[in-house]
Amino acid sequence: MSDLLTGLNPEQAKAVKQIKGPVLVLAGAGSGKTKALTHRVAYLVNEEKISPDKILAITFTNKAAGEMRERVKRIIGTRSNKNFNISTFHSFCARMLRREAHHLGYAPSFSILDADDQLTAIKQAMEQLQMDTKKIVPEAVRSHISSAKNELLDEDAYAKIANGAFQQAVAKIYRLYQDILRRAQAMDFDDLLMNLVVILQQHPEILDRYQNQFQYILIDEYQDTNTAQYRLSQLLANKHHNLFVVGDDWQSIYSWRGANFRNILNFHSDYPDAKIIKLEQNYRSTQNILDSAHAVIAHNKHRSDKKLWTDQTQGELLTAYEALNEKDEGDFVVREIAAWRGRTNASLNDFVILYRTNAQSRALEETMLRAGIPYRVVGGVKFYERKEIKDMLAFLKLLHNPGDNLALGRVINLPVRGIGKKTLQSLEQEARIADVGMYHYLTHLANPTPAIQDFVAVMKKIESKSTTLTLSRLLDFILLTTGYQTLLKSEGIEGETRLENIAELKSVMEKYDHLAPKEALTTFLEEVALISDIDNVDTADDAVTMMTMHTAKGLEFDFVFIVGAEENLFPHSRSLFDQEELEEERRLCYVGITRARKKVYFTHAQERLIYGSIQSNHRSRFIDDLPDELVEFVRRSGPVSAIGSGHRTGNRLQPGVRVIHQKFGPGTVISQSGDIITVAFVKTGIKDLSADLAGLKVKT
Repeated sequence: MSDLLTGLNPEQAKAVKQIKGPVLVLAGAGSGKTKALTHRVAYLVNEEKISPDKILAITFTNKAAGEMRERVKRIIGTRSNKNFNISTFHSFCARMLRREAHHLGYAPSFSILDADDQLTAIKQAMEQLQMDTKKIVPEAVRSHISSAKNELLDEDAYAKIANGAFQQAVAKIYRLYQDILRRAQAMDFDDLLMNLVVILQQHPEILDRYQNQFQYILIDEYQDTNTAQYRLSQLLANKHHNLFVVGDDWQSIYSWRGANFRNILNFHSDYPDAKIIKLEQNYRSTQNILDSAHAVIAHNKHRSDKKLWTDQTQGELLTAYEALNEKDEGDFVVREIAAWRGRTNASLNDFVILYRTNAQSRALEETMLRAGIPYRVVGGVKFYERKEIKDMLAFLKLLHNPGDNLALGRVINLPVRGIGKKTLQSLEQEARIADVGMYHYLTHLANPTPAIQDFVAVMKKIESKSTTLTLSRLLDFILLTTGYQTLLKSEGIEGETRLENIAELKSVMEKYDHLAPKEALTTFLEEVALISDIDNVDTADDAVTMMTMHTAKGLEFDFVFIVGAEENLFPHSRSLFDQEELEEERRLCYVGITRARKKVYFTHAQERLIYGSIQSNHRSRFIDDLPDELVEFVRRSGPVSAIGSGHRTGNRLQPGVRVIHQKFGPGTVISQSGDIITVAFVKTGIKDLSADLAGLKVKT
């Protein structure tokens, strides 16, 4: 047996050795899919003698791609100096478009817009169309345009199917938005995918070249592919049919951004000769966690069939905690973290708090602050969305792509030169009439104003240094030459904080200083544009992680708290009358549970303050899906009085009976499931509980 197969289980080894033809690997959570993927790449190179440049491996985050590259190099060892085509979909498309975008009228130096830049362009389009941003929300327009592009619908195709006043408005905005992007020599994230597909479909000779180059294609997280990614995969694989996809339809949670889990369920229909391999041995979680997750996902109608198992012990029971409110919920989480740290050597990095919506983080953050527990929020205000960082990036974008009108609009009056909004709009209109980019127009004005002269002079100075300075030193030069450093120093403490953030940006840029200046600038801007929330997770400091369940996919922790497990919150209210959306919410719950190695908590509250009002919801149906024998149901410690008849109405008991939880001393456990109260006594000396439990069904 090849050394490359050592340490693989039989199904993983089968996946690695199945070289020819289409292969679908249904890989359950924690089943070692990355190990199978990386060993397969190494096996192709070392055992099958396939040149690395013939292999293309695609995943969804920069973090995952980087880890895959490093693992492949470690496995191959002596041949680790080879360059491997392992990247995200968007990074791969960006790289190909640097070579091929001229077929669509773009220069190789085109800019890549982030979400904020997209909104700016959409607002510009709406302003030109005299549309009110209060009546038509730009974020909603962006979402519809993104969905159209994910379905490979350009502005003409979308206009033909637009139905109703809103979609017809979006169609008009979409057309002008694309015109703004073309003039700025810019693409958004979705353009990267759609434009490459368009080029491959329109130019058979280019498609043939890439089909011959990438003869072995591996795609991770195939359940998360949208129509554009699905079509790109088909096009590249159509000649040699060596398409190897790995995924888990049970973890498909991104339909809101175009992902279609049916791509993986229909793989055998698309490729009738496909080999299907299941990875069902889990290396992450205990059996109780796996059985609980399976009990939740089993309620879904549209899913593949598999059953995860592990060699580990049964492990801890899950805990479902009923809190009084969101403060009590946070206090419970803090107590449990302290308890685990007290009896184990767990670090704060071993704990994660997952919630359905970002709005839930506020109360939890307040609790963490009161308790003095360090924490990190993933997906909050992102580093690259801070004003000072976006300002520095805009100078660099304009330097890299002088046609980037959006970047120019951001920095032309920074620091203030007296070029106001009306002046800028007038210049934009004149540049459009002249059919040139704004920067080109400004540099060729016959009688520029002193303010424009000053701006052009500053950019010329930066340009003159851009070919000789390293990237990090270029940032220093921009700070000094533009006057931005002086501006921030005049702003006191807030300005000092912003300068510290720019210093952090410089430390990031230093890793590109070994590259030639032009290559460094291109590579840096591309990687920054395509960075995701998960790429920013930094565990260097010991802190509890807080994030949405969507963001947590692909991560793992010893202890997982799923908070706010209530109807209308999780599952989300918009899913309650749509079976497909409800099934996705259940898949999201499955993802949350399977992040855990050792212990899972669900919490729900009798009432909570959220979205500016008090809500009182039933506990989540996902808690009810859990097998009773695998869950410890807990209410607030100490005396809790509720008046009820013993049958539940929502999260409360109807009037009639007083229920007291853990009143009876150490060793007493009272749990509640439905209208059943379970009481266990350990040396409590209690003789008569009838007065306290009258009217309730009691089993002891």
